[in-house]
Amino acid sequence: MAWEKDLWQEQEFRDGDWSDSELLGCRFEGCVFIGGSFAGSRLAGCIFEGCRFRFTDLAGVLAKDCAFLNCLFDEANLFGAAFTGCKCTGTNFAGAKTIGLSLGSGDYSYCVLRGVSFAKAELVGADFSHADLRDCSFREADLRFAVFTQALMQGCDLAKADLRGGTLAGVEIRALKMKETSIDLPLAVTIAEGLGGRLL
Repeated sequence: MAWEKDLWQEQEFRDGDWSDSELLGCRFEGCVFIGGSFAGSRLAGCIFEGCRFRFTDLAGVLAKDCAFLNCLFDEANLFGAAFTGCKCTGTNFAGAKTIGLSLGSGDYSYCVLRGVSFAKAELVGADFSHADLRDCSFREADLRFAVFTQALMQGCDLAKADLRGGTLAGVEIRALKMKETSIDLPLAVTIAEGLGGRLL
């Protein structure tokens, strides 16, 4: 099944079957998805604004250049889903099943992503400004030029991650695990200042 440039506003979908579908340039505003499935679907250029996914199955969804703005994934299944080039400003992933979730480069500012694993993820240039990333794992992730300005990162594991060109402005440095993390000089200065020291 395929939908192209369709618009849905303020609708409630209960147990809808969108699985293995293709949605191109569709827009959903203020919609609620209760149960139902998008499993295996391909989304391209779609916009979900103020939507709620409650107990919705999004396993294996491929979302490219989509926007999920101020959405809530409440007990949703995102196992193996992949978001590429997406804008997810203000979206809450807390409570969702995120094992195997792949978030590529994109805008995740003001998102709640607490406890999500980004181990070995490609996140070059990703924007996590003001996001809640507490207890996330970025082990061995490619975080070059990633932005973490004012993000909540207590308990984050950045071991062996590549943070060159990235920014940690306003982040509580002491709360990070940074064993063998690759950094450049500007970031080293930020880290030193965050630890109360100086680089001469």
